[in-house]
Amino acid sequence: MGHYIKILMDEVFGEENLRNEIVWCYTGPSQTSKYFVRKHDNILFYTKTDGYTFNTEEVRFPYKKSTKFAGKTSFTGLTPEEKAKLLDKRGKLKEDWWDDVAGIGYAHGQITGFDTQKPEALLERIIRASSNPGDIVLDCFIGSGTTAAVAQKLGRRWIGCDINRSAIQLTSSRLQKIIKEQIENNETKYPTFAIYKVNNYDLKLLQTEAIERAVQHIGIYRTRTDRFFDGTLGKNLVKIIDFNHPLTLLDLQLLQDELKKRPDEDRDITIVCLGKELAVDTWIEDWNEKHPVNKIKVIELKTNKKYGSFLIHKPAEAKVNIERKGNKAIIEIEDFISPTIIERLNIDNKIFKVKIPDFRSMIDCVLIDTNYDGNTFRIVYSDVPEKKSDLVKGKYEIEMPKEKTRVAVKIIDMLGEEVIKIFEL
Repeated sequence: MGHYIKILMDEVFGEENLRNEIVWCYTGPSQTSKYFVRKHDNILFYTKTDGYTFNTEEVRFPYKKSTKFAGKTSFTGLTPEEKAKLLDKRGKLKEDWWDDVAGIGYAHGQITGFDTQKPEALLERIIRASSNPGDIVLDCFIGSGTTAAVAQKLGRRWIGCDINRSAIQLTSSRLQKIIKEQIENNETKYPTFAIYKVNNYDLKLLQTEAIERAVQHIGIYRTRTDRFFDGTLGKNLVKIIDFNHPLTLLDLQLLQDELKKRPDEDRDITIVCLGKELAVDTWIEDWNEKHPVNKIKVIELKTNKKYGSFLIHKPAEAKVNIERKGNKAIIEIEDFISPTIIERLNIDNKIFKVKIPDFRSMIDCVLIDTNYDGNTFRIVYSDVPEKKSDLVKGKYEIEMPKEKTRVAVKIIDMLGEEVIKIFEL
């Protein structure tokens, strides 16, 4: 895909701002015999202007002992031997081919099970070279969280994005462990992070999940054998438009083209969508006037009072009890419920309503700040289970400041949603 991406990057940054195409070479097992073994990836290094950060001292490597230096020296007054000694100390700049960073399969302590996971050493080289402590590092496809993990360790701020809920959960757990260790060693200026849901994230899931939620709420009968329509509602055929965009004239044109292939189809059409372009209503009105059959009705979920209620996000809720005993806070999570998790489990389970025997199984981690200022959440205690089968403790005894303070308890569920409870003690 590198050649496609390069064209896009040229358009965004300008082709004159391509600084390097780096080849990352690695080894590993291969089971192919029909072509040369594919063991490299390409890294495109672009900048937006000529004023960019490149820390050359971060990408210098010691010369091999066998390297010889001869000829004229560019260091005024130095002999070749003196120059060699100086260069050996500084090291050489790394070339645009990297064969000294092993693939993730060899970094056993880092494996998370993510197919596209990269080794931390690869991201460390890139981040050290192209940023300084305090700078912001952005990863638009955070995956297993390697970029954010390395940025956190190197004292950079970071932003990570992903539409995959499991990626957000995995990254969050990975970072909590790193931050906990940094706090214990007093090594971080950035002791916390927050998770934000943007652009109707709860609806813009994988397309199959979004469709299932609409199907169940509206009462659509699925037609698995139809390659175009998604089911029926009463006597009407149903077409569900991808929730990542509103209903457009192109969608209607595709519908019209499909109906031309079905001259005997006399059923009306119900379109389910999340938003619609202004021109759509006029097009449909004109269509319905001209067609005695195949009339089109639209269920637009953002404004439909009857069917649009499932768009309303029901936030997670927690019941937390806290009391002060001397210089300690006794905290107990008495109950927790995540409607989103329960709804998602019920989508997967068609037969029985899901019952969760222990509410702690919905909780990913618990974080506590014993001196919360209302803005920055500084973790003084974190309960992050080591294994997937482990649960949070739910009961905590935490050291407190002697003076009156504000305690904040943050509970993060398995899908990354946060609940924060604040107490004055």
